[in-house]
Amino acid sequence: MHPGIFLVLILHLLAGGCIERYFPDDEEVRAGTLVVSAHLTAGPGFQTIVLSRSTTLEFPSFDAETGCHVQVEQEDGDAIVFEETVPGTYEGYLEPADLVTGHAYRLQIITAGGKRYESSFETLHPGVGIDSVYFRNEFRPTTDPALTEEGIRFYLDFEINRDSARYLRWQLIETWEMHNPDYTTTRVYDTDRRNKPIPDSMTNRICWITMEVPEIFTRDLGAVSGNRYRALPLNYVSTETQRLHHRYSLLVRQYSLGEDAFWYWDELGKNIQSKGTLFDTQPSLTPSNICNVDDEEELVIGYFSISGVTERRILVEEVPGLTLKEDPGFCEPGALPYSFGRLSPALLPYFMASKTVNGAEVMGGIPRRCIDCREYKGSTNVPPEYWADNE
Repeated sequence: MHPGIFLVLILHLLAGGCIERYFPDDEEVRAGTLVVSAHLTAGPGFQTIVLSRSTTLEFPSFDAETGCHVQVEQEDGDAIVFEETVPGTYEGYLEPADLVTGHAYRLQIITAGGKRYESSFETLHPGVGIDSVYFRNEFRPTTDPALTEEGIRFYLDFEINRDSARYLRWQLIETWEMHNPDYTTTRVYDTDRRNKPIPDSMTNRICWITMEVPEIFTRDLGAVSGNRYRALPLNYVSTETQRLHHRYSLLVRQYSLGEDAFWYWDELGKNIQSKGTLFDTQPSLTPSNICNVDDEEELVIGYFSISGVTERRILVEEVPGLTLKEDPGFCEPGALPYSFGRLSPALLPYFMASKTVNGAEVMGGIPRRCIDCREYKGSTNVPPEYWADNE
């Protein structure tokens, strides 16, 4: 959250819960507030719940809430315990019988200091089928009225089942193949203050980057007619980055929600849209179904939800009619330091590369990520298993 942005907290009334409508003042949104990320899905496997404390609004960071007892309780009293695997991250293995469609569950937390938090009960709704994911070439306006941006927009067709899955949310995971420049030579002024070739273990030119699309998509299907929804617009991918230059994958996950969870995600999506980004470390203020059982006035950020989920992936490459753009400044060698010997140890190792510019060989400094693409967030030099497939 950025100072100066007023985020209205609209808390939806939860039947049988301890949450009431509450509009916090700016000074009440302070460091030390419990932040909960607990969104479970049906199906076997390991799932995680993340607990932290909010930090300063100006410089948000991850402050793990450690040493907690965390469990998910079913209405009949059976519980699934989540063990802390890394600070603030609690992991549990769920069998198919642990989360049953139509049953209700709640989150329970006891902190190391003895504070007890509970969510309201959330019912698991069944997942509904995705018919298809596809894209269309589109131009969209920019801040300059004389210019448009070229790219593709993805669309979704899916089944409608209002009786059991009226409220839906979509999470989008994108993966793209990115290539660093093919430099003529590369060097490093290393921590031992010697100029040397860069070892092969540090030179990865081609990587695959996987990121969550920073948009939230929701739909209330209560007033929608028919048994199919056609052409739900999803994310837009422009030609201004490398995303579409080689190959691009979009994984669409479709979640079936209860009404209260829907309002949480819908409000969160509006907050993200108003700010233009999804903060990794400082969630927006949005409706919560979690409270301190001994102090109902305490503010808690986050939500416990449980969802049926279905998913579909699409792979995209060589889009007909799409004009790709190259960024001439991408990883371009910059100026060299006046004296390598005077470089601060904090700047070492210092990477350099040369490339041909206007017929001449130019050597300059570059960030480490331009040598080793694994340095990019969400990046790996190992292609995903599905990368050889095409749907």
